[in-house]
Parts: sequence; C-alpha cells; structure tokens
Amino acid sequence: MVNNKSQSPDKITNNPNPDEITTLNISFRFSLKASVVAFLVAAPFIFFYSRTNNKNREALSFAATALTTSIAGVSAFYALQSIKQNTAAQQLFRLEQEKAQKEARDIEEKDRKIDRTFKYIMRWNDLQYARIKKSVAQTHDEITNGFSTPLEKEEKLKKYLEDNPQKEQDITNILNFLEAMSICIKKEIVNEDLLYEFYRFIVIRYWKIFEPIVINRRKKMDNPKIYEGLEFLAKKWK
Repeated sequence: MVNNKSQSPDKITNNPNPDEITTLNISFRFSLKASVVAFLVAAPFIFFYSRTNNKNREALSFAATALTTSIAGVSAFYALQSIKQNTAAQQLFRLEQEKAQKEARDIEEKDRKIDRTFKYIMRWNDLQYARIKKSVAQTHDEITNGFSTPLEKEEKLKKYLEDNPQKEQDITNILNFLEAMSICIKKEIVNEDLLYEFYRFIVIRYWKIFEPIVINRRKKMDNPKIYEGLEFLAKKWK
C-alpha cells in the first residue's frame, strides 16, 4: 500500500535522489584510489622531511624533484609509445581500407568488362549485321566458284568488288567491326575468353576469306598496319 503521509524535511534531506548517490559514489571511488596512490608515494618523503634538518631537507627536496621529473619522463615515454601505437593502428586501418576499396573497384571493373563483352556478342546478332553478313556470304560464294588457286580468287575478288561497291563497303564494315574488337581485346577492356568462345570461327574464317583485300589495301595506301589487330587475333586464335 502506498503511504500518502508527507515526510518531514529532515527525512527528505537524509534520502537524496538515487542518481545523485551513484554519481557521488563513482567520483569518490576514483578520487579515493588516486589519493591512496598519491599518499603512498608522498608519505615517505613527508616523514623523512619532518625528521631531518634543513640540509637534509634540501637533499630530500632535490630527491623528490628528481623523482617527480623521472616519473614525468616515464609518463611522457609511455604517452609517446601510445601515440606511436595509435598512429600505427590508424595506418594499418587506412591500408586495409584502401585494399578493400581497390578490391571493390576491381570487382566493378570486372563486371563492366563482362558487360562490354556481352554487348559485343549481341551486336553481331543485331539486325543491322544480318544483311551485311548475308551480303558478305554471297560475295564469298560468287568469287570462289570455279576458281581453285589463290591468285585466281584474288583477281576475281578485286574485279567483283570494283563492279559492286556496296559489296566492298559491306566487307569493310565487317572487317572494321572485327578490327575494333581486336583492339578492345588488346587494351583488356573486354573479356577475351568469352569472345574467343563466340568469335573464334568467325575471326579465322573472315580473315582467311578477305586477307587478299587487306593486303591489296595495305599496298595501295602504303600502310602495313591496316587491320593489323585482326590479323594478329586470327593467327593467335587459329
């Protein structure tokens, strides 16, 4: 049952707030500990100081000063060690953080590389290339029928493309596409393993068919680097 009777001021004074008691207890505990340590250190000096003459008191004062200085030096030493440890810990944390950030960037770059690779694969199946691939296949069939030697095929191909400029442009578009892909592989901005699985036969076949056109263009333009990447890739994947 709750007691509704009011208490006298004296009783209220003797029962302070519980929170205030906790605060006072904590402060007293830490103060008492520090006081005990200080007293234990100072007591011998106080005792000897009171028992000695002036001359000995000066020596005792010097000893106390030296001891205080030594304690301060030791405290400074440990403070410096603590600072060094904190600095080393911060540096280690920073290195771990940089490592984690680099790993995250590597994962993001790998994902972007895979994304670019699949875009290259999908572009080959795009509708704009369907007509070009069909045109190039027809060109190949027309220039290879009835000719057996490479020289005969080369001469027939040159004449055929002179008479059909649109066919030549289709072949150029295909070669440009494959050359751009070879550059992306060389610069490591796409995944070569995935492209190898999809494009190996295509690269080797188209280079074999249209190598004479590339050689002729190199001679005509006096530039041996034309479709150099495609040639390298065809030989590498063969």
